[in-house]
Amino acid sequence: MELTQRWLVNRKVRTADGDILTKYVFPFWNRDWQIVLTLLDRFGAPPEILHATIHMGAKGQPETHARTAEATPLISVEPGIFRELFHYDPWWVFRGMGGIPLELRDAVIETNIAHPFHLGKQAYKVHDVEFEPSGEKVKALVAKDHLFKVKRFGPGELDLDETWP
Repeated sequence: MELTQRWLVNRKVRTADGDILTKYVFPFWNRDWQIVLTLLDRFGAPPEILHATIHMGAKGQPETHARTAEATPLISVEPGIFRELFHYDPWWVFRGMGGIPLELRDAVIETNIAHPFHLGKQAYKVHDVEFEPSGEKVKALVAKDHLFKVKRFGPGELDLDETWP
């Protein structure tokens, strides 16, 4: 089983001391394709940030080495922490999320790579993101062209800053 963005939906995330029931889990990565933080859109509670990675556990369940208490409420973080980061949200969850200050919501939305991009003369749209099993890096961006032909872009094959300035 691959650790992908589309797979990280409606999952129970095992922490070092319990479980967090989530609607969505969004890893955020930097220009070096390293996961920097994880946003947890929780059931029955406001979204939270973990400054930790999510990896595939032994039983095929998403896990983190972080403790539940280490999660920080999203509304308590500075919007600027997202400035240099990227994430993939094909559902545009944050466009309709209430209870989040507008500046913070916009900062998250601006980092979303779900819109089409061009490489040379070819247009692509990201279809999914594959993460290393350790959860520490993005393994590949899975994109489709106008004919729905799949192409995987790994680190070094796509400049994130040029593609999504």
